[in-house]
This record gives sequence, structure tokens and C-alpha cells, in this order.
Amino acid sequence: MKELPAQSFIVELARSGRRVEVKRGDSILGTLRGAGVDAAYSCEEGVCGACEVKFLAGDPEHRDFFKSPDEHDRDRTVILCQAGCRSDRLVLDL
Repeated sequence: MKELPAQSFIVELARSGRRVEVKRGDSILGTLRGAGVDAAYSCEEGVCGACEVKFLAGDPEHRDFFKSPDEHDRDRTVILCQAGCRSDRLVLDL
């Protein structure tokens, strides 16, 4: 498993408009689950792709082993259990 995000950022859920803060060192997946958001997952190690979702805005930092950063950016996806964010906000298609 790679290192978790080094800075806090906001994750916005496009379908509901809900916003949650992912604190430094926490995962997006863990934060969403802790906030009661139903998000698919399996391994939580960034290798299976079960928690892959589309991102609509923001500058994600890809830290998984499922796809290359270029593949994620082309497909506009992130792996929730491992991704960080270089911008202040990441909008997800959730």
C-alpha cells in the first residue's frame, strides 16, 4: 500500500451535492464510509479496482496499483482507497 494523502481536501459527491473533508492521512474510501456513503470496495490496498469511480473535477493523485496514472486520467477514474488530491477539491460521480 502506498502512502495516504499528505494534505486535507474536500470530496464533493456530484449526484447529491454532499461534501466531505478527507483529512490528512485518511483515505477517501474510509472517509466516505465513515460519513455513511455507500461506496463499493474490496481489498482496500489499491490492487483490485472494486472502488474505482469516475472523477468530474479536481486533480487526483493516483496511488494505486490497478491502473497507471495515465490510464486513470484518460478514463477520468480514481481508486477511492488510495487516491489523494493535489487540488483543494475532488468531484466524484457518486
